[in-house]
Amino acid sequence: MKMIKHSIILFAWLLAVAPAFAQEPSPAAALGKRLEGYRQHHLQEKLFLHTDKEFYLAGEICWFKVYAVDGSTQVPIDLSKVAYLEWLDNNNKPVLQAKVGLGGGHGDGSIYLPLTLRSGNYKLRAYTNWMKNFDADWFFEKTVTIVNARRSQDIPVAEAAPQYHVDFFPEGGNLVENIPCRIGFRITDEYGRGLACTGVVTEDEQDTIGRMSPHRFGIGQFPLTPRPGHHYRAVFRLADGTAVNSLLPKAAAEGFVMSVVPEGSDALRVNVQAAGSAEGMVYLVAHTRQSVKTAEAAPLADGKASFRIDKKALGEGISHLTVFNAERMPVCERLVFKQPSKMLTIAVKPDSMAYGQRRKINLSVDAGGSQADCSLSVFRADDLQGNAGSHIEPYLWLASDLKGRIESPDYYFDHPEDGEAMDNLMLTHGWRRFHWGDVLTSQPRLPEFPPEYNGAIISGRLVDNRTGAPAKGVEAYLSVPGTRTQFSSVYSDDEGRLRFELRDFYGGQEIILQTSPKDSMYRIEVANPFAEGFTTDSVPGIQLSKNDSDLLAEKSENMEVLNRYAGQRLKNMHVPTGFDTTAFYYIADKSYLLDNYTRFTTMEEVMREYVVLMLVKFRDGHWHLPLFELPYNQFFESDPLILLDGVPIFNIDSLMVLDPLKIRKLETLHRKIFMGGTYFPGIMNWTSYKGDLGGYILDPRSTVVDYEGLALQREFYSPGYATQEQFDSHLPDFRNVLYWSPAVPMNGTGKGGLSFYSSDLPGKYFVVVEGIAADGTAGTGVASFEVK
Repeated sequence: MKMIKHSIILFAWLLAVAPAFAQEPSPAAALGKRLEGYRQHHLQEKLFLHTDKEFYLAGEICWFKVYAVDGSTQVPIDLSKVAYLEWLDNNNKPVLQAKVGLGGGHGDGSIYLPLTLRSGNYKLRAYTNWMKNFDADWFFEKTVTIVNARRSQDIPVAEAAPQYHVDFFPEGGNLVENIPCRIGFRITDEYGRGLACTGVVTEDEQDTIGRMSPHRFGIGQFPLTPRPGHHYRAVFRLADGTAVNSLLPKAAAEGFVMSVVPEGSDALRVNVQAAGSAEGMVYLVAHTRQSVKTAEAAPLADGKASFRIDKKALGEGISHLTVFNAERMPVCERLVFKQPSKMLTIAVKPDSMAYGQRRKINLSVDAGGSQADCSLSVFRADDLQGNAGSHIEPYLWLASDLKGRIESPDYYFDHPEDGEAMDNLMLTHGWRRFHWGDVLTSQPRLPEFPPEYNGAIISGRLVDNRTGAPAKGVEAYLSVPGTRTQFSSVYSDDEGRLRFELRDFYGGQEIILQTSPKDSMYRIEVANPFAEGFTTDSVPGIQLSKNDSDLLAEKSENMEVLNRYAGQRLKNMHVPTGFDTTAFYYIADKSYLLDNYTRFTTMEEVMREYVVLMLVKFRDGHWHLPLFELPYNQFFESDPLILLDGVPIFNIDSLMVLDPLKIRKLETLHRKIFMGGTYFPGIMNWTSYKGDLGGYILDPRSTVVDYEGLALQREFYSPGYATQEQFDSHLPDFRNVLYWSPAVPMNGTGKGGLSFYSSDLPGKYFVVVEGIAADGTAGTGVASFEVK
């Protein structure tokens, strides 16, 4: 009986612990689980920037639309409310910067290209505050050309000496002695353009052991089994006879090599081979934009292991195949691409293929039944400005997940049958948006830059003037003086950092940062809101021929005429529709327009005669103004937060001596207010007529800086010629961008249209529409017509 009893207890214990053992994930599954957890806690954003064209003169306006999507699912995302744009020169020095408001996964704006700019190619990049937590290779980048025709001495016309670059990429990342390996190569000129050539591989500078040539865009591959004690060199012969040679990377004595080959039309075979002391299990994790698709394990037998991956298991776009050793450390990685099955087809059609000058042009846009968010540009093409080559679909699905410059990314979508070109691209541009070390660590790194979900975040640092050390746990205040009250307060964190959040902060304005007078030993340093990391890709210089001189002179003259006759309209800036003009506390409990009352000459009289639910007390030689707390029908025991044009007043005595005739309005809140960890016993908010503090003397210890908020918007200039009088107008119309619309109007079936008029400039015009649907499918529509 005793044995039976023990058996029953043992059986019950096994039943209890069996689920725990069953739930323990395999090592391969554990790796996948780690990555999934990382993805869920490190949301990715991608931005795409559609500009009206890609060649500009200094003095023109650049129009743009920003698209924001989830980097994992590719669907539009409404996370960040601010996008940062920078125009960088070849030294990564910003020559222009702008902040653009985002909402609903998009934003738009424009920027004037000043006449102080030098001629050259510029790197235009866009990112959010959240994206600053990661590598600058996350940021959107494209090249735009700006020519300053007024500074002809800055325009290079001579051909620069050619430069050539050769890079080698062993498949999986490693070249190991005695193990066969495919090696991808890329040979480019100084502008990053692929070169046509033939080449050979030599061993020890003597024997030719292989021949190769790039398949497309200077990219190709060749096989190699490196022997111990030997070195290898590739020699390329260009079309003009120039020889370019480079040593291959040295092979390691130990390590892992992987190869990925098709197995039929619906599967991939991943082979792993190790040299040295490697043994035990190897693991393979396949993920598409950090979403794990499969995680498998296989034993090393005679240093070899193999995996079969069903292509249906992989997501669309770029997937990473990562091999881990027995210690679960990544040792090899390879990229593969799966063409998206569904694309957004945008049909753009003008109502004619040719128009006269100043004639009406009707465009129809059909997104194939999808209610897509689309932007549209109509611009004149010439020898300097061709059809725009940076489109949304190749960027989101391909270029944004690869490192380095991708030459003609559209080609890989226009020619999906060219599998060799795509395979070469995957071999030579391997890159991921995270570090495996961050995924596998037990102490993940906390993000430094929070997402700007509600509005712009102004960051700073609180420093102790006595020691220069960061000050912890000190309350600080930010104010934007003006007739609209913008105010924020926070406590500094352990490293002295401050983060103030402001809604709908537009235009260049003065901001005031300060602490309470009792914390006068501290100072506030405002942080640069723009990213300080850069990609390593250099921007090539421009090379203009003497034949371009006449065209540049014509374009410059047309621009000057346009700015002269339409410049005033182009300078009119406004806040976007939907701009929130309310104060940070939204609705006041009591409001007093002082002009509605008898105007007294002292602030004490104003408050005693007009303001209700407030005590005016003079105690211990100082004034006090406690408010009545409405929910509890009692007075607060301390003074409220007192603001004048958004600036806090800590000494009520200084408020009482102000001239009330300079004050327009008072609002009071009779309830507890919590902000950034701070508690206020009500608010008393005074507003002057001019938003200039009404004569109040600011504390000299305050930090006052000019700060650029979100960019204001301007209306695109598009004159009409509907009447004969308008058509016969003698005012010249030299627009080379006939129309720009950041939001093409669409009906419920994904169809839309718009109308505009041609200008006085004859020539060929391109229509380019970029768009994305709610399900993440993206596409481009292109059309053209003539103006005669």
